[in-house]
Amino acid sequence: MSFKPDFKFFRREKKTKLGTPPIKDVSPDFDDLSSGMQGIMQDLENIPNNEDFKILPIEEVSAEVKEGFKNKVWRKIPISETITAEPKHLEVVPNRPISGKAMAWPAYYKTVKEGLENDGKPKGVGELAQTMEGGIQGSPIVKIRTELKSKLDEAQKLLDSNPKTSNLQIVLVDGYRRVDVQKSLFDAYRNYVISQHPGISEEESRNLAIKMVSEPPSDPSVLEKCPPPHSTGGSADVVLVFKDKINIDSDYWLEEAMVPFGAKFDEMMHPEFRDERSETTFYEKKSDLTEDEKKALEFRRILYHTFTKVGFTNYFTEFWHYDFGNQFNALTAGKPTAQFGFAGGLENNKVREELNAERKAFEAYKAQVGTEEAERVKHHFGL
Repeated sequence: MSFKPDFKFFRREKKTKLGTPPIKDVSPDFDDLSSGMQGIMQDLENIPNNEDFKILPIEEVSAEVKEGFKNKVWRKIPISETITAEPKHLEVVPNRPISGKAMAWPAYYKTVKEGLENDGKPKGVGELAQTMEGGIQGSPIVKIRTELKSKLDEAQKLLDSNPKTSNLQIVLVDGYRRVDVQKSLFDAYRNYVISQHPGISEEESRNLAIKMVSEPPSDPSVLEKCPPPHSTGGSADVVLVFKDKINIDSDYWLEEAMVPFGAKFDEMMHPEFRDERSETTFYEKKSDLTEDEKKALEFRRILYHTFTKVGFTNYFTEFWHYDFGNQFNALTAGKPTAQFGFAGGLENNKVREELNAERKAFEAYKAQVGTEEAERVKHHFGL
């Protein structure tokens, strides 16, 4: 039996001829958003070496911010939110396109559709997920803080409001991460670092791995002071895709539909570049760009300026990673405090995760296929 959850976050409408769900025509007041996007997409013909690009270059982050990340200063920034026994509320981002809204597609979730488990194709989205065969995240649901969900939708409306970018769709590939998922990612990347540096010390391997993947604390009580950014629900890993290439009937559509960024999402292990091309300003600093590299630079600029326009900050080593409200955001923006702490709950030094959306999805699936079949794949809902 095929695994096709029938609940509102995955529900399809009648297909168009192109095989993608129709996008309803909604017409909110885009005046302010449109003027903002026009500012981003301004013509820079009077600036040398920018004739090919109609958007501003991405500014390099300050040396102070880079040092702050290198020395883990972000972990010392106070958090105004209090951790409680009950997990914080998180919004589910729908896994389908809706006009004027960002959509989601989970990067670290392995397909469970019948017949695709052993088809030989890479599972998950991006280099790290595919290295682990996509078997990292238990749930197909992508969640994030309410404030970030609103900002993601605002960013999508910015793109929609300008003819030059209205063909682009924001896809959230990762938001809130459970602590166990974060540990799996860190361990996977650290193992790669060790394989590339024989004889490296434990501390050195950790320091190199932390550049790309935050290490969750082994002591749950530490989550109160410095949770990994994704575990706050305040980090968004995002990409842009071409709307006419969206096909959510396929498990493999995302990478085929993604705009060219000049590097894969989560590129950390490239045989030549390793993680270098993942740096947001890699192509800003590169001379003699090829035509393909110019396109990559342009799409990185569109992504960067759209997200910073609505209040996000970018983590400079990853062109896809944007933050709001957490300690990463506070360090980059120069804020004295962070708003968001750990989005899970903590009781008697034990972590509690918010799983209401997962339970709701599971119950809907069980009603569709019956208890026996649903229980067989219950772990795929992270339960």
